[in-house]
Amino acid sequence: MTNLVVLTDPARELAELCAALQVETNKTGETFLAGRFAVDPWSREFFEIIFTITERCGTLQDIVRDLEIDDDFRDEMVGHVNAIMAAFSAQAMRAQWKDVGNKHLSPINVGPLKALSASVRQRVAYRKLDTAELAEILEETGNLLDWLREHQLEEQDFIRQAMIEGLERFQFRLERLAWLGWGYTLDSLREIIAAYMLLEREGIDPQDNPNAAAVLKKVGSVIQSVYERVATAKGVVETGDWLLKAYGAGSLVYQTGRPLIAGLLT
Repeated sequence: MTNLVVLTDPARELAELCAALQVETNKTGETFLAGRFAVDPWSREFFEIIFTITERCGTLQDIVRDLEIDDDFRDEMVGHVNAIMAAFSAQAMRAQWKDVGNKHLSPINVGPLKALSASVRQRVAYRKLDTAELAEILEETGNLLDWLREHQLEEQDFIRQAMIEGLERFQFRLERLAWLGWGYTLDSLREIIAAYMLLEREGIDPQDNPNAAAVLKKVGSVIQSVYERVATAKGVVETGDWLLKAYGAGSLVYQTGRPLIAGLLT
């Protein structure tokens, strides 16, 4: 029996995020959101989350503008996303959440995103992983983190450190902020892939530099494993490059212009 593949997309994920934050509370926006994110108000993690949410709103608007839909419907959808973005503005942070932020996340603005999801999914879609699959990824990345911490590079060890920091952020999102959406977690792989490509461009010879060669092999294997899990009907290579482009990593390419994921997975 084949397991049912559940797909999601940026519109659906944003709608689910907003629904999770539709709470009547007298707390200020900054206090409420920090509590939901399990971070300190205005900490680095708090800023990162707020910025990422608004960035993903902008990404969704870009996707909507590129859809083959009527102009009035397109403008209406972009307007709803603008209203949602206002829930994470400085004004909403200072005010009581129920008076500003929660109102911007009302069904009036969020409901249309669910209807839009089918159209967006024709352009950007990825698998929605279940609890067991997420646990497997956490174990894989945890094992890789432990291994990287024990194996230094003789030259340019800052690349290994960049991979470690990227993996730590990836795990933080996966463990504590999964409810923000799988696309949000995938976004944090950009730093790991950028470091991987930087190391690969050095032209590693396994005989001359076995540690660096081993790092490339192990890191590449984990990245490939993650993207194989989210691949849909499209090939793994196409899915990976397509997801990175959707989440703002289009600038991370070889100097030759070769797509990141294509270079990594082929």
